[in-house]
Amino acid sequence: MAKDVFDKLEKPYKTIELDSRDDGAQIQKVLGEMTGAHTVPRVFVNGECVGGGTDVKSLYDSGKLQEIINHGSEAKK
Repeated sequence: MAKDVFDKLEKPYKTIELDSRDDGAQIQKVLGEMTGAHTVPRVFVNGECVGGGTDVKSLYDSGKLQEIINHGSEAKK
């Protein structure tokens, strides 16, 4: 779901597929400690966790995801 949103926005993204990594369980544990949620995906935009797939879709539907992306782009200038 999250990938679909970023594809619609035509924004590049990087995925880390935990199920294809030997250290995937460890990464998921650390993400849980960092974000308070142990489910995947955990989506980060400009270094901040914006939630999971459903959260990203909701942000996209409300127009807030584009604002978050644009705000990060502005901060880098």
